[in-house]
Amino acid sequence: MIGSAVVRGIEEQDWIDRMADPLQRGIRAVLERAPALARVLHGKFLGHPLHPALVTIPIGAWSCTLALDFASIGRGRRLRRGADASAAVGLAGALVAAFAGLADWSTTLGAARRIGFVHGATNLAIAGLYGASLASRAVGLRGLGIALSSTGFGLAGASAWLGGELIYRYGVGVGHDACERRPETQIPVPEAPIADGG
Repeated sequence: MIGSAVVRGIEEQDWIDRMADPLQRGIRAVLERAPALARVLHGKFLGHPLHPALVTIPIGAWSCTLALDFASIGRGRRLRRGADASAAVGLAGALVAAFAGLADWSTTLGAARRIGFVHGATNLAIAGLYGASLASRAVGLRGLGIALSSTGFGLAGASAWLGGELIYRYGVGVGHDACERRPETQIPVPEAPIADGG
């Protein structure tokens, strides 16, 4: 599978550690000096990580941006204003989600840290694309703004996939007692497709 090859490729890039080490040390130092902030960013008050809950804001807002941008082609200003507003909401939400994501990433090691670094760097590029999109829209370069945000949306899908890898493959942010709390009545999911009987 292409996805597995991409993950393996990132895992093997030990040069990432040279950039990740100082960043991770800095984040840890801040969180150690501010334990209340660390608890909030890790979602202790929720009983689960905060970052996955917060990423729904930019994903949802930027989905609206994409839909409104394409719906606004050849139409009035109201849809365009809605697209611009949702792009701004998504950018603000991404900033908040990034703080929680950095806190979670600060506890990772090895391959998970490398995947997380690429996930974060991709998100930084996405934020740059949406920021440039908003600036382009503000000066009347709407077509360029739409192209930039659409590119950002595509990259967001790739970055979300990497975030899923961090959770499902590496268990980043997953409680160590998750297996102990699994419901006894869980229905197994078959590995092969179910025949429809037709």
